[in-house]
Amino acid sequence: MKKKLFITGAAGKVGSGLRRHLKDRYDFRLLFHRNIPEVEPNDEIVVSDLANFENMVEACEGIDTIVHLGIAIVQRGYPRTRYNQMIMETNIQGTYNIFEAARINKVPVVVFASTNHVTGFYEQEGIYTTPEMPIRPDSMYGVSKAFGEALGRFYYDEYGISSYCLRIANYPDTEEINSTYPPGENRWLSARDVSELTACCIEAPRPQFGIIYGVSLGADKKWDLANAKELVGWEPQDRGAPSP
Repeated sequence: MKKKLFITGAAGKVGSGLRRHLKDRYDFRLLFHRNIPEVEPNDEIVVSDLANFENMVEACEGIDTIVHLGIAIVQRGYPRTRYNQMIMETNIQGTYNIFEAARINKVPVVVFASTNHVTGFYEQEGIYTTPEMPIRPDSMYGVSKAFGEALGRFYYDEYGISSYCLRIANYPDTEEINSTYPPGENRWLSARDVSELTACCIEAPRPQFGIIYGVSLGADKKWDLANAKELVGWEPQDRGAPSP
């Protein structure tokens, strides 16, 4: 029997890539906020706001893994104060709801879409960054994702939920497998690589906690990817920058 994934933010770029690449391996329950794209006949659909705690608890019932991708989306013309409030409601309250729903429903694995913006000030200063370094978020968005990483650590330590925080870099959701960055400076992640990384987290030994930089090949001057292989057996396959 296939494992069932609950994917939040399933209409977004990463969610769309996962649905294409993992549909033959897993069954899906998909969370949409407003817009519902075309889905497979057997996909289950939930339409809700992440900030609705009761709905998230119900949506996580009978799930084997939660892949939490949902975020606040800024609309053109929104003031920064309104966007920050949306971050509080969706990225922070919503992420708490997901981890707590996992605990209540005894979901053993949560894969959380974090971001390289959690350590963005290192990047601005050209500092090679590892998952163990203290956070230095470069925005309220980065702050909200740092909160999610802290939740993942807590729910792993306190409740034994395997929590993987994927610091996803630039993700255009394309099947093109090469992008143009200087050698060692890649920031790009392919649809295939993020899908395989997610699958590796789902199938990895339990319980574990991990922070993994999600980026395709050619980022060796920016981020340390070694722990991805150690924790879940993942190495990127697609190249995002020419070899030195």
